[in-house]
Amino acid sequence: MTDLRWNGCLNARDLAGLPTRYGGTTRAGLIRTDSLHQLDDDGWAAFREVRAGLVLDLRSDWELTEPHPLGGDPAYRRIPWIDPVADKLRVPEDEPLMADIYRGSLDRNTGQILQAYRAIAAVPLDTAVVVHCKSGKDRTGLLVALLQELAGVPREVIAEDFAISETNLGILDRIAALPTYERETAGVLWRSLPETILAALDHVDQRYGGVRAYLARCGLTPREIHRLGLRLLTDVEIEAVVFDFDGLLMDTESTLVESWKAEWAHHGLELELDDDFWPGHGGDTSTVRYAQLAALVPDFDRDISHARRTAFRDRLHAELGFRPGIHDWLLEAHALGLRVAIASSSPRKWVVGHLERVGALDLFEVITTGDEVDGHKPDPAVYELALTRLGSAAGPGGDAGPGRDAGPGRDAGPRRAALAGRSALAVEDTAHGIAAAAAAGMRTIGIPNPYVPAERLTAADLVLGSAADLSLSEALYSVVG
Repeated sequence: MTDLRWNGCLNARDLAGLPTRYGGTTRAGLIRTDSLHQLDDDGWAAFREVRAGLVLDLRSDWELTEPHPLGGDPAYRRIPWIDPVADKLRVPEDEPLMADIYRGSLDRNTGQILQAYRAIAAVPLDTAVVVHCKSGKDRTGLLVALLQELAGVPREVIAEDFAISETNLGILDRIAALPTYERETAGVLWRSLPETILAALDHVDQRYGGVRAYLARCGLTPREIHRLGLRLLTDVEIEAVVFDFDGLLMDTESTLVESWKAEWAHHGLELELDDDFWPGHGGDTSTVRYAQLAALVPDFDRDISHARRTAFRDRLHAELGFRPGIHDWLLEAHALGLRVAIASSSPRKWVVGHLERVGALDLFEVITTGDEVDGHKPDPAVYELALTRLGSAAGPGGDAGPGRDAGPGRDAGPRRAALAGRSALAVEDTAHGIAAAAAAGMRTIGIPNPYVPAERLTAADLVLGSAADLSLSEALYSVVG
C-alpha cells in the first residue's frame, strides 16, 4: 500500500505491495481515495500523472452538492453503490453496528455492485483505476476489500488496510471534538475497525460461499471475476493457454509403458524403467526400443512385435480420458475467454485421433504437433508455431473454427503477428517441455505425469500435483502474481 501525494485528499492510496497467498504482492494501478473535489492544483497535477482509464464515483444522488470536476471526462463514471429503491426498505434499527450495515449493504445493493465491478473489469489491466466515494472508507472500503480477497490478500492485511482510513481521516480526533452526547453514535458509525470488514468478509463466506460465488450472484461472468482478481496481480493480458498432450492432457505415458512392459513380458523379459527409457526430448524412441528387443530375442520380427504392442496399447486407450481436473480446466478456459491450444511433440494424427475419440476436438482452437516442426522439445519450435497460429487464426467464432486450425498443407489465410509469449501460459508434464515453453517466452505450469518426479519441474512458474488442485483461474493468479 502506497500513500499518494494528492494534495487535498486525505485518504488516497495505491493498493500496491500487499502480500498475496499466490506468492507475490499486489501491483500498482488500483487507487482508493476520498472525494476528488478536495484536490488543489498540485493534487490535480499528481492525479493526472496516473492517467486513469476509469474514475469510479460511488456516491449517491443526494450527495451531489456540486458538479464533479471530471464531469464530461470519458474516464469518469458515477455508479452509486447504494440502490435507492432497496435502500427505502432498509430498517436502521436492524443494523445497529457498522458490521450490520456492511452486511446489509452487500445483500441489498447487488445490482449496483454488479455495475461497479463490471466497469472495473472492462478496463485494460495496464490502465489505472481510481475508486472513490465521499470519505473513501465505507463503500470504497467494501469494494476494495472484495477485490483484495479475490486477489488472495490475507484477511489480516485487508483489515489493516481498511483501518488505515480511520487514521488518514483523523476520525478519532473528529469524534473527540464532538459534544459528549454525540460521541457514542459517531464511534459506531465513523470508525474503520478491522473487525468490521472481517465481519463483512465472513458474511460473504457464510451466506454466499465466498467472494467468487458472491460476485457471480451479483451477475458477473467468470471472465469478469477472473479479470477483477488479475487487476491487482498483473498488467499483462493472458490470452491463451497452450497444453502439452502426452502425459499432460491424457496419460498416454502410462499406456506407453504398459505396452512396452507387455511386449517385453511376451518374450519372457522384464523391462527396466531406468532413466534411459525416457528421452531427454520429445521425440519417438520406438526405434531404439525395438533394437534393444532385437538384440535380446532370437529371430525377432519387428513388424509382428509392433502390431502386437500397439494392439495392446489401443485396448488400453479405449477407456482413456483426460487426466484429473484437465477437462474442468478446458471448460473454464473457455468460460474465462481464453484461447486454447495444444503444442505436442507427437504427430498430428495421434493427437487429433485421441481428441476425436473422446469428442473433445472442438475444445481446441489451435493444434501444433511434432511432425510440423524440425526440432523437438526442449527446442521451442512447436510452441513458437502455436503462438504464430494463435496470432494468425481467426480466434473463437472465426473462420478457422475450434480444433480446425491451419495444419500441414492448409492455408492459414492473412498473417498477423504471432501472439506474444508473455501473453500465453503453457501447461507441461516434463522438464524439456517446460524448457521449450520458457524459451518461447511463455509462463509455465508443471503437472508431472506418473513417471516424472515433481522436483524435475522446478523450473516451472508453478508446479501442481494435479489440475484438480486449483481452478485454472487460481492457477493463473499463482503464475502472474
